[in-house]
Amino acid sequence: MQELLLTPKPGLVDRADSGSHPDLSFEIMQTSVNLLPVYYQELGDCCLSGGQVTQLRTVGLAAEKRMFDACGSNTHKGYIFLSGLALLAHIMYEDLRTGLKELSAEFFKGYLPDSNGSEARRMYGTGGIIKESLNGLPSVFEAGIPALSVNPHYALACIMERAEDSTSLHRCGQSGLETVKRDGKTLRTLIENKQSTAEWLDSRNEYYKRMNLTMGGCADLLALSFALIKII
Repeated sequence: MQELLLTPKPGLVDRADSGSHPDLSFEIMQTSVNLLPVYYQELGDCCLSGGQVTQLRTVGLAAEKRMFDACGSNTHKGYIFLSGLALLAHIMYEDLRTGLKELSAEFFKGYLPDSNGSEARRMYGTGGIIKESLNGLPSVFEAGIPALSVNPHYALACIMERAEDSTSLHRCGQSGLETVKRDGKTLRTLIENKQSTAEWLDSRNEYYKRMNLTMGGCADLLALSFALIKII
């Protein structure tokens, strides 16, 4: 909810508008967020009862279906994976980042279903969420969480600079990802220089909408930064 409430955000759903997602709204995203605790309960129960990777993956797929049935879109598909991975690592390991790396290695073994993200990773030769997860989510632990000590927009900026956001690649190719990274640097610099960011963010949101550019991966990583800062 903290990620959703952060306003304005270029190309993303927030309290002001739907960004580059005409099929979504603040209310739809809120419905999606409110479904997540059911998933966490099911995932935790499965893990604590000895469920293996196949069973845990089935719980995640059921959560995706529940989300799509309620919202009509893949509102938090990426976050279902990332936050579920973090929950399992928190339950099963003393060191969270070690758990994230080891669990990711298990989850990414063998067959992976096709998705927009997998297509973008193949086309542009980037690691995307797979590389991010196998490395223990550096965009969260080395960018998002430390930057939250300044403010949430600063955390978003630092994540934008660092993450290989496959949704940006899928929507607008390499130039889309480069735009997100460049804008992250600009936003970070504005905040560090104590300059106002509201007008710049609004103008970038309008640009992202015209270009159909979004950065759902960055949004997921920011949301996870909000969540994990409470337990580390």
